[in-house]
Amino acid sequence: MKYRREIDGLRAVAVLAVVFFHAGFSGFSGGYVGVDVFFVISGYLITSILLGELEQQRFSIINFYERRARRILPALAVVLLATSVAAFFLMPPSLLHDYARSLISVAAFGSNVFFYLSSGYFSTASEEKPLLHTWSLAVEEQYYLLFPLLLAGLWLVRRISITWVMLILAMASLAVSEYLLRQNAVDANFYLIFSRAWELLAGSLLALLRPEQWNSLKQGMRNGLAWTGLAMIVGAVFLLDQQTPFPGLYALIPVLGACLIIAFCDPAGAVGKLLCSRAMVGIGLISYSLYLWHQPLFAFMRMKSASDPSVIMFAVAIALALLLAILSYFYVEQPFRNKKRYSRARIFQFSGVALGVMLAAGLAGMQGKGFPDRFEQPELMTSAVGSPLREECHTSGTDYLKPAQSCEYFGKRITWATLGDSHTVELAYALGEKLKQRDEGLLHLSFSGCPPALLFEAKEPGCSAWMREAVAHLEQRKDILHVLIGFSYTRALFGNLEHYPSLPDKSPVNKFTAEYAGMSREELREEYWQSLKATIDRLLAAGKDVHVVYPIPELPMDITKAVTPMSILHTAPPQDLGQMTSQDFYLARHAFILKKLDSLPYGERLHAIKPGEQLCTDGCAAAIDGEALYYDDNHLSLAGARKTLADYSPILNH
Repeated sequence: MKYRREIDGLRAVAVLAVVFFHAGFSGFSGGYVGVDVFFVISGYLITSILLGELEQQRFSIINFYERRARRILPALAVVLLATSVAAFFLMPPSLLHDYARSLISVAAFGSNVFFYLSSGYFSTASEEKPLLHTWSLAVEEQYYLLFPLLLAGLWLVRRISITWVMLILAMASLAVSEYLLRQNAVDANFYLIFSRAWELLAGSLLALLRPEQWNSLKQGMRNGLAWTGLAMIVGAVFLLDQQTPFPGLYALIPVLGACLIIAFCDPAGAVGKLLCSRAMVGIGLISYSLYLWHQPLFAFMRMKSASDPSVIMFAVAIALALLLAILSYFYVEQPFRNKKRYSRARIFQFSGVALGVMLAAGLAGMQGKGFPDRFEQPELMTSAVGSPLREECHTSGTDYLKPAQSCEYFGKRITWATLGDSHTVELAYALGEKLKQRDEGLLHLSFSGCPPALLFEAKEPGCSAWMREAVAHLEQRKDILHVLIGFSYTRALFGNLEHYPSLPDKSPVNKFTAEYAGMSREELREEYWQSLKATIDRLLAAGKDVHVVYPIPELPMDITKAVTPMSILHTAPPQDLGQMTSQDFYLARHAFILKKLDSLPYGERLHAIKPGEQLCTDGCAAAIDGEALYYDDNHLSLAGARKTLADYSPILNH
């Protein structure tokens, strides 16, 4: 296949978009579409090579996987080795444990599935995952596990048009993507091969249509189409953002843009001259290594910064990533592509050893539970844990745990219940410990990410149905005399706390189904409050004593980050744990819901539990008396939950 400089230039556009997006640079809100451009390029180039081999009757699946191994594994192995060493020195135990799991998934080319199951791509926590970006490599390898065999099989049969088969498969994959969006399966849609294959197939279809045969089009027409393609990609980079339903139909913009450039870009035209420039081609040549290096550097920088890294810090990190990418290209990628230097047997041996080492390192990290003894403060870090019953008793999704089958612990007489989202899980366990002392127990009712959606339809699948069933079940339970109720109110109403001390003011529309889309932020917040108040009123009307949990103070960073020394070579934690969040910020952040909750008629049967009064004096603490009060940046640890309820008189005097 003839080398095309403009495709390397297109690679440069794609990788720079991704890097600048991950750096959070203003204007690159849709830079994640660079991955979609990479998928198209990959599908086009590899299908073109395979078609050439099929036409010349020299197709070999062994040769294909040898090329993939030479292209992918050497640079990946070096980056994983360096990242793993850095992780051992820098990461707190819980994060190193998660890193070890992700390392195993990379070795098995299933990291897209791992990250789908563990976190969302756009979440703050994901920004600190060094191997998050490997999800796209997994998608490609899963695609190329079957695609060459399918293409070769169709080529041999020749009873049906290969192009039509690929087109049908692409349309089916796009339909799956759009369906998953409509089902609110956002992470599945973003990460999994079923909803991403159409982008690679778009490149494969382009190769089947042989764009080099379209040279008969007039030069002006070709240049216009190339400009259109570039405008579509650049427009997607600058106009799309994290709220855009993606991939779905919106992904057609960068995908079709890439197809237009590949098909119609002429090196002699304006777009061609730009993409074929020495700088763009140079970045394109090192784009794979640059893609591999940038995310670990960004993740560790974020992990070890007390606040968001500055633009200058990201610029330095990008410069370092470029330097490492250049070294990787010349001293790792290029030598291993040289068949005279490394034979097929050597490449496969190296691949097997590299994958084996990755798996072994990952398993060791998992078995060692993140090696907590690396640091000199294991007691403080080991107290940053949640309820041991969280996995068993906390529910989510449409196949949720029915209220009638929910957990009851610890005593025989069930007199209390807890109702809410994940913010009540540890409080429930701490409450259960207190009740156990007099042989009483509680019913645990919690649903992940679920607002008090009694009167409105929540976007979280299963949430509204669960909420209505839970309240109805509590009304019927005459043995339950007390209900503790609490939610992550402000996160639902104003958005997550991501850039302390700024006050986010995001619309709560993401907690409501589409039928509420025309309502203002203020109307949505009032809808939320009225539903919460109706929940409290119904429980009171059913004869329950209701104990309302006020907002839990949030930390400006994950507790494990706050309590962990800078590295295993340091001893002191990098942060003042006694006053991590100012009390003024707590009051300003939660002003809306605090005012609403303060308006409730507290008295003999309605009570207030105020974590802020227990955890905040001059400031809100992350740790007290050598114990971590949280297990992340907003969920109480068991120690934090116990302290919150330690002096709560309705429990003590009951």
